[in-house]
Amino acid sequence: MVVAQDHRATRRNMPAKKRKLAAIDMGSNSFHLLMAEVSMTGFFPKPRILARHKQKVRLADGLDENDSIDDPAISRGAHCLNLFAKELERFQPHAVKAVATAALRKASNQAQLLEKFEAVLGSPIEIITGEREAELIYAGVCSASQCKDKVLVIDIGGASTEVIAGNGSRANILNSLDMGCVVFQNRFFKQGRIDSESIEQASKTAEQLLASYVDDYQKHGWLRVLGASGTFRAISEIATAEGLQVLSRDWLGQLIQRCIEQGQVERLNFAGLRDDRRAVLVGGITILFAVLKTLNVDKFEVTTGALREGLLAQLADEITA
Repeated sequence: MVVAQDHRATRRNMPAKKRKLAAIDMGSNSFHLLMAEVSMTGFFPKPRILARHKQKVRLADGLDENDSIDDPAISRGAHCLNLFAKELERFQPHAVKAVATAALRKASNQAQLLEKFEAVLGSPIEIITGEREAELIYAGVCSASQCKDKVLVIDIGGASTEVIAGNGSRANILNSLDMGCVVFQNRFFKQGRIDSESIEQASKTAEQLLASYVDDYQKHGWLRVLGASGTFRAISEIATAEGLQVLSRDWLGQLIQRCIEQGQVERLNFAGLRDDRRAVLVGGITILFAVLKTLNVDKFEVTTGALREGLLAQLADEITA
């Protein structure tokens, strides 16, 4: 009997073989929560995702002309973080890492929002730089896709677009551009109207924002172009519904022309287009077409990895180091 008690005591004192982790990505359009566990043994521990939670918050939709995020957007963010806090309470993770991106970077009322959001979540929130955002996106893409050679990664968020050129797991050129699907939608397609003039204005703006970086990307080169996050998922779902096997700039241009023909955001009815993506589709695909055109990209792929997966991977590395 004494031996059995000693055995139990020894097991209680043994270090945990697995630890629970949580990563929160407070994007400008959607908030994401990933809950995972990571083995504390082995040379290259990789987190195993147990649950994903996502909510459209549209934080960037609340930015006014003074870059202040309005009360409805703040309420949506707080409501989502309250739900996340309840999930975390049930999950009881060993470590939590929460980051916020472009909308909170830009917000003139950033301090007020950060205080409120941290109080609701019950954890600190880091507002990351554009370069750090690009770094995490690249890490997330590499965690989901095999980046063995030179790749170009594009992520179109709600208020920023990251373009990263890397080789294998190493990101070499990281840029975060001041353009996103929500911001462009609100700026160029007011009242939901879609026409050639608005598309042209949005495209030219995107091309100008990218122009000074083109030479760097071209010198680096790439063998594959990978797209991450919501705009790319929406494109992939439309293409799949239409039986398309390869995603190309030509097809994307045709999709934009079809949007112009439908004329209004609420009329967009492509097979595979989700209701929650319709409102910002045109802003996103116009930015993407401009990036592809400026960098002379003909074909691209869609990956499942993004910032949140990169954040989780780096948190796992810290915990298991």
